[in-house]
Amino acid sequence: MGQAIQAIVFDCFGVLATDYWEVFLDSLPASADIEKAREIRRAYDNGLIVKVEFNKQIELATGSQFIGAEDEDAKIAKNHKLLSYIRDLRLRGYKIGILSNVASNWLRESFLDKDEQALFDDFVLSYEIGLIKPDPQVFKLTANRLKIPITSIALIDDKSAYCQAAQKVGMSTVLYRNFNQCRRDLELLLID
Repeated sequence: MGQAIQAIVFDCFGVLATDYWEVFLDSLPASADIEKAREIRRAYDNGLIVKVEFNKQIELATGSQFIGAEDEDAKIAKNHKLLSYIRDLRLRGYKIGILSNVASNWLRESFLDKDEQALFDDFVLSYEIGLIKPDPQVFKLTANRLKIPITSIALIDDKSAYCQAAQKVGMSTVLYRNFNQCRRDLELLLID
């Protein structure tokens, strides 16, 4: 068994918030170039292209306009049950972080209020660091910033590939499907 868990790091989209990107991809016709859209999205999340260029390229690749978290028309839902549980985890003494492939400061500026932001010890956001999951360096950087050994961190993410990449560098992981399953699986890790 690894070291006891000291920190828990949460993904944003698909965990703390609605994954609007996956909803968009699921809505596309079969003729849309989804792989090209994913490639464009990775460049945007890495801060390599600006929003206007991203929107233009996405429309060319898919034939559809994408409404993202930063857009006025976005309908992003918070996972209030999870935020309440995070508050409990913090009271229990765990360090808490966010690790997200995100292309802007939307998390701090629009999504989380001041009290919710205070629940997190650090925000590791792809557009600020120039790395995206599943790059192993992003997990190592997260551990360094939290000042916790990587083997003492649990990552909560809804993408299997990201969980597998985190495991390869020593993190424990929980693949998020729903709140009850996540809490149950995480509590099993915390017993260790």
